[in-house]
Amino acid sequence: MRIARAIFSGIFSLLLTVTLIALGIIVTFNLTILNPNFIISELDKLDIYSITANQVREQIPAEEPYIAQIVDETIADLEPWLKEQTATVIYGGCAYLKGDQKLNIVIPLEQVRTTIKDNVAQAILKSPPPELAGASQSQIQAFLSQIYAEIDSQIPQQIEINETSLGPEITTQLQQVRQIVGYIVLSYKALIGLALLLILLIALIQWWHVKPIALYAGIPFTIVGITGLVSTIVARSLIPNIIPSEVPPEIMSKLPQLIADFASPLQIYSVGFLIAGIGLIILSIKLQSPGYAP
Repeated sequence: MRIARAIFSGIFSLLLTVTLIALGIIVTFNLTILNPNFIISELDKLDIYSITANQVREQIPAEEPYIAQIVDETIADLEPWLKEQTATVIYGGCAYLKGDQKLNIVIPLEQVRTTIKDNVAQAILKSPPPELAGASQSQIQAFLSQIYAEIDSQIPQQIEINETSLGPEITTQLQQVRQIVGYIVLSYKALIGLALLLILLIALIQWWHVKPIALYAGIPFTIVGITGLVSTIVARSLIPNIIPSEVPPEIMSKLPQLIADFASPLQIYSVGFLIAGIGLIILSIKLQSPGYAP
């Protein structure tokens, strides 16, 4: 009977190890790439808005300083708006992928129109282009009206992001991703339940004696902790070496911090289980179970 208890406890202990390792991966995904707050925070750390602005500036011909000035002022004025709309897209996208709502994101562009018009008007009134040299105020206003009309024709009132606007190919891909995310969300709940069930089975097999329960739970906890910590160290070492060289240097310089932030939930998870595991093993060594022969 004692041997049978040890065998079954060992099997459940092994299953508990695998379950907790898988749970650590799921927890990491839930707290990082499926967490809109994490994504927004990392975009701020990467200063992605400045990087994007620099990319736009590089597309402007050097012989067009007039346009460059307008673009610089517009980008600076629209940065708060851009951050707000980015957050809207991220929250809406994550909610869609998790199955909480349909994909229906609306980005109003009226502020973009107004900001561009204001900056164009300021630039022209401050330093009129050669074709407006000596023009009257009414002629300048007529010229601005033409520009405003062109801006309105080029920039829609709003952008709608939904399955219809994205097209069937992208929608199919998003639905596949959504299905995977659904499995992740389901796995999170299932793995927690399975881990608790395995611990309960170990306790039942060991007749609720604390000493063997602590041992058969402590060993998996310790293995999970060590495995997770080693994984985070390996990830920090290897991932930077496999990033494509096309990635902008501004992002590459901040990549180590990004990897560290991504691995942080797994690291905390692993440290917690490692400490708990070592504590349980020490408890199993020191604790005596009266009337129980291991």
